[in-house]
Formats: sequence, structure tokens, C-alpha cells
Amino acid sequence: MDKRDDDVEATIHTRFNESFLTDLRKHNDQYREIKYVQLPHKNHDRFLIIDDGVYFLGASVKDMGVGMCAVTKMQTPPNIILQLLK
Repeated sequence: MDKRDDDVEATIHTRFNESFLTDLRKHNDQYREIKYVQLPHKNHDRFLIIDDGVYFLGASVKDMGVGMCAVTKMQTPPNIILQLLK
């Protein structure tokens, strides 16, 4: 079941990864689409944007819960982060 409200869109900005794309296709076949934007360069840092909040993820999402990990709310607005990714 898709738990997103009808007016909420989701877009992931990330580096190319065939395994990720396979998982995303499976998700999109079953639930409302999550859009994918290929980053034009390597980017190690990970950010989570929810509405007007930007969170810096100190570890890979796949490694969260394995050891210590920090999630920090940033003061930078989402539009600035998205501009820097171009």
C-alpha cells in the first residue's frame, strides 16, 4: 500500500546504480511513481528533503542502524541543495 498522500511527489537524485534502478522499477510497478534524476557527477553526501526541510544523512541509507549514524537538520533551503546538484 502506498502511504503517500495524493498531492505528495517523490524524486530521488542519485548516482547511477543498476541495482537501485531495478528496485525503483519494482516499486513503481506496484505503487505511485517515484521519479529518478541521475546526478551529473559523483556525490558522496546524502540529503533527505521533506517539504521545506533538508536533512544531511551522515551514512549511507543502507548502513543506517548498523552503527552510529547522525541525521542533521540543515538551515539550507531545498532549492539551494537542488541547485548545487546540477
